[in-house]
Amino acid sequence: MINKRRYELDWLRVIAFGVLIYFHAAIFFVPFGQPLIQNEETSTMLEHFIHVSSQFRLALLFFISGVGVYFARRKLNERAFVEERSRRLLIPLGVGLLFVVPPMVYIEKVFLSKFEGSLLDFYPLVFTTGVYPEGNLSWHHFWFIAYLYLFCLLAIAPFRWLANLDESRRDWFLSRFAGLGLYWLIPFLFVPEVLLRWLFPGFRDLIHDWASFTLWFIVFLAGYCIANRVSLIDDAIRVRQLSLLLAVISTLSMYGLFEEPGPDLSTFENSMVGYVLWCGLRMTMVWCAILTCLGYAGKYLQFSNGLLNYLSEAVYPLFILHLTTLVAFGYFIVRFDWSVGMKYLALSTSTIVFILCVYQVGIKPFDSMRLLFGMKPIAAPVDGI
Repeated sequence: MINKRRYELDWLRVIAFGVLIYFHAAIFFVPFGQPLIQNEETSTMLEHFIHVSSQFRLALLFFISGVGVYFARRKLNERAFVEERSRRLLIPLGVGLLFVVPPMVYIEKVFLSKFEGSLLDFYPLVFTTGVYPEGNLSWHHFWFIAYLYLFCLLAIAPFRWLANLDESRRDWFLSRFAGLGLYWLIPFLFVPEVLLRWLFPGFRDLIHDWASFTLWFIVFLAGYCIANRVSLIDDAIRVRQLSLLLAVISTLSMYGLFEEPGPDLSTFENSMVGYVLWCGLRMTMVWCAILTCLGYAGKYLQFSNGLLNYLSEAVYPLFILHLTTLVAFGYFIVRFDWSVGMKYLALSTSTIVFILCVYQVGIKPFDSMRLLFGMKPIAAPVDGI
């Protein structure tokens, strides 16, 4: 059990959500993906960045969220935990669906010449034209909050089971994953991946996404379990170089065998062996990438400072506002006669600076705004989302 603050986990959370901004900024400069505002010139380097990071970045976010839930739950009974999660997740989800996503869709539709008029004229169409991208109703990146809330509810029974074990049995169970046992999670990820990915390659709508849903729920539970036993984090530090090596080998193997880490599953229609191999390499890459991040963060980021304290609170509003801000700035920046690198740097940097200014002036000082953005009241301790 972690009885003192592990600052590397706070750093890892901040860095992971920060990378998310750079990931979404890169989508403006590749020939696929959403948002639909696209730069005329594309970047192969950013395309590779998206392909590789797509395999594990969301799993890492859910892993970190599992760790954060451990810190939140150990101070609360089950009812208080559900109330606290509902307040910190459902309120921002509602704010996002009603006020953050519609302007984003509006800007896209104007850019694509699919709508003319003001945002006020557009707003009623959000609820009457069907589902995005053909229609205007969407949850965009707020699907993450909805999934996380469901994970918190579904995990109550496993949380209770683990908490009710006597200390010796809990230690025995968690010790199965000590040392190189950390890699035992790969088979637990591999089996549902093979069984589900073919059927549910998945759009994040809770209907066609059961493969990813299962993967993320398992790593969410893994984050919670690792937070129960501090020695597992120390084990991740000790095997960080092996984890990095395995992550690199599995990634290069996916490129070498399948041209890119995330190929179209139709390429496996006549090759079940290829499909199984791809699932195995991908799950190895996902978990080893998470262990690599955890291990190197534990080695080099076991400290706190003013920047960490500030960003630990700011990261949730950054997540909520980042995609709409990227779309608003991207609407103008992609029209400039600049290089791709200059546009990408301008887009990502201006987004971060703008949101931090909004956060500092309009969100952080006011408990009412903190509530809307899923933050704790002023002076309350920060344990993550």
